[in-house]
Amino acid sequence: MGAISASIGRVQEVVKELEEDIVLGRIYPRERLVEEQLAERFNIKRHVVRQALLELETSGLVVRSAGKGVVVVEYSAEEVDELYTLRGMLETEAARMIPYPVDDNEMAKIEALSLKYAEAVERLDMQMVIRANKQFHETIYALCNNRFLTMTINRMAQRSNLVRFSSSTDAAHLVRARDEHFAIVTALKSSNRDELAALCVAHLQPSRKHYVERIRRIKGI
Repeated sequence: MGAISASIGRVQEVVKELEEDIVLGRIYPRERLVEEQLAERFNIKRHVVRQALLELETSGLVVRSAGKGVVVVEYSAEEVDELYTLRGMLETEAARMIPYPVDDNEMAKIEALSLKYAEAVERLDMQMVIRANKQFHETIYALCNNRFLTMTINRMAQRSNLVRFSSSTDAAHLVRARDEHFAIVTALKSSNRDELAALCVAHLQPSRKHYVERIRRIKGI
């Protein structure tokens, strides 16, 4: 059992690191992920690589392409619009379902995560920016007390890693996101359900816009 648990844990570590590589633009859409190279990079066996790639495929981040192997997915502008419309609907509903007042311990955790994100932005620690951002939003949406809704939101956020890479290292985008996190915390503390829902949807738009504009520039639209 110990060996199996260690193998599962290693798979999750590889998945997490590859997701971060996608967000940071170290791995690009349509780029091929080669098993041999990944096995060497992470110092793991091929079956662990295959399992990690399978999880990424299940998450919609990579696809198996005939003649190319496993490649990172690239969304069209239309697909991004559809994804972010769905995210807006899901996150609005979750925000409206949060019971008020928010538990003091949960509120303290969310405030701490907003500060952790702000510190990461100040230091330009991009790995910590990604991790603190993920924790911040997952903690908030877990407050809706609907595990299936929370799980779906987290899955859609994971798919959005393919979109976020185009703006994730932009300084203005990071500062805006930091300030929006603080505004979200204020809405939670003041039990302002409508304001929270509006902020959550608005928070999604810069990454969406940045990616769509990039695609249209590339295609000359």
